[in-house]
Amino acid sequence: MARARTPAVPRSLAGPRARWLPLSDRTGMVADARSVTLDFLADVADPSVVADAVLLVSELIGNAIRHAGEPGWLLLVRRPGLLRIEVSDSSPRPPTPRRPRGGEAPGGLGLFLLGCLALRWGWRPLGPGKAVWCELRLPPADAPDQP
Repeated sequence: MARARTPAVPRSLAGPRARWLPLSDRTGMVADARSVTLDFLADVADPSVVADAVLLVSELIGNAIRHAGEPGWLLLVRRPGLLRIEVSDSSPRPPTPRRPRGGEAPGGLGLFLLGCLALRWGWRPLGPGKAVWCELRLPPADAPDQP
C-alpha cells in the first residue's frame, strides 16, 4: 500500500523561527549582524523587505553602541507574515526620537527610519537595561508544492 505524501510546509509557515546573536562593540559587529539577518531572511522573496530589515538592524545596533555604551544581543523572530527585531543594551534610558539633522551634522535618523519603515516599534525594560524592538510585515510565503 502506498503511503500518502504530506505536502511540505515552507519554513516560513512552520511556526515561529528565531535567531539570536550576542553583540559587542567590537569592529565588524554591525556587519556580522547584517549577515545574520540576510541569512535568516534568505527565503524572503521581496528584496525591499530584506533591505529594510538589514537597515533597521544596523540602526538599532548602532544606537545601542553609540547611546547605551554596551549592546547585549540581537533577536530575530519570524512568524507567518511578521518579522520582529529586538536589540538589547545596558542603558535603562528609553530611546528618544530626534528630528533628523541637516546635511552638515550627522545623526538623528535611526529612530526616524524606524518610525517610517516598521509597522510598529517600542521598547521594554530588561533587567538593568532595555530592549528596543520593531516589527516588519513579511510577504506571504509561496504556496507549498502540491503532490
